[in-house]
Amino acid sequence: MKRHVLIAIALTVFVTNTVVYAQWRSKTHDVYNALTIPPGVDIKVGDFSEYWEGVFETVKGTDGEIFCGVEYSGNVFQEHNGGKWKGPDDHQTCFAILWDPEAIYISIAVNDDEHEHAAAAAWNGDGAQLALEMSGKRSSGLPMWLYNIGLDDKAKDILPGALNENPGGEGIVPGEDVAVVRNEAEKETYYEVRFTAEELQVKGKKFSEGFKFGLGICVNDGDREAGQEGQKGWSGWYTHSIVFGKNSEHTGLVVLTNEVLAVEASHKLATTWGTLKSVR
Repeated sequence: MKRHVLIAIALTVFVTNTVVYAQWRSKTHDVYNALTIPPGVDIKVGDFSEYWEGVFETVKGTDGEIFCGVEYSGNVFQEHNGGKWKGPDDHQTCFAILWDPEAIYISIAVNDDEHEHAAAAAWNGDGAQLALEMSGKRSSGLPMWLYNIGLDDKAKDILPGALNENPGGEGIVPGEDVAVVRNEAEKETYYEVRFTAEELQVKGKKFSEGFKFGLGICVNDGDREAGQEGQKGWSGWYTHSIVFGKNSEHTGLVVLTNEVLAVEASHKLATTWGTLKSVR
């Protein structure tokens, strides 16, 4: 009898945990299969290479949709502290990831109708927060490396405050590891970030095919309208790994693959990055 009771309790706990887990795991965009940088392609932070456009368009979820405006816990954008979202032209996050043995590269393109960042804290306005859980286990209580990236209110310089909130190594450096550009004409903001294997304390200081890690991307939004300044909501990928506490179980999974961008995809680039280069 006692054995039956114990089995029943164990099954109840398992089912409960599975249901809770399913509440935040995306059915279509839980895993990002990162492409490798092929020979002859030079990705430098701050160049905003047109090669990225093909990557954005190529890596997709199981439903065939790219990693752009990904829904999380029922929201593409989560309003916060009185914030109001008017749709994807108001705020929407898209991202892409590449890797080589030395580093991983993350590119983020954000639709944002207004740039606002009057506050000193890098997260309190238009800015990106990144969380990396390097075991790939994505269970509760695991250590995460945390980074905050934002431009000042004039959309000119990267805010130094808490850039490296909880770095793995010495932290990331503006100009060398991170670049942010605001394209006011297109109402978009672009981020490029490099994390070396050494910074993320990867064994052997090298990445390899099949390596997995947890990632959370939270891009905050503020507007210049009175009462809409600061952190008034966010979009991204598994944002609750960062907001409402630091939660390693709420990260998405990145898998490093040996796949490279198809030639035909790289020749079908949209004009986003070309337009960006023309206004830099």
